[in-house]
Amino acid sequence: MKIRRFEKSDLDGVLQLFYDTVHHVNSKDYNKEQLDAWAPEKPNRLRWLNSLEKNITYVVVEDEKIIGFGDLDDESYIDKLFIHKDYQSRGIASILLNRLEEEAIRLGYVELYTEASITAHPFFEKKGYICITEQNKHHNGQIFINYIMKKELINKKVLDKLKYLKMGGLLCQ
Repeated sequence: MKIRRFEKSDLDGVLQLFYDTVHHVNSKDYNKEQLDAWAPEKPNRLRWLNSLEKNITYVVVEDEKIIGFGDLDDESYIDKLFIHKDYQSRGIASILLNRLEEEAIRLGYVELYTEASITAHPFFEKKGYICITEQNKHHNGQIFINYIMKKELINKKVLDKLKYLKMGGLLCQ
């Protein structure tokens, strides 16, 4: 298993994984109309490619097959985190999320946000994300229940203390 940055040539594999995962893994929590709206058979490839290239996107590859992907945008938002239906519950999502969180810390993000599906909510909760609110999200003519969740990456009290010390010239540059 290898984790690497997304490449343009990964698009077909990512789109197929997304479709299959949503239609299988999320089918216990959402109806067929919602699944079709969320992951249509013919997605907007250009919109997907632009998003995946703009964001910090990683793919997980095993035997030249994409088995997971996740991305982080420039506003501290985890936009997508999906693992192939046949590779669920093997720790792959945890590894991928850790990589995204490490990247966020490297970029100086203090906290991360996501909109977790009903299916993904328990996973994010186990990883230290707290639910800010449940929402009814409108997408492609359907309404989905999901959860806005956040995780503090750096303790704000510690961060404020560091800023104070740096402003006072008490920290090395």
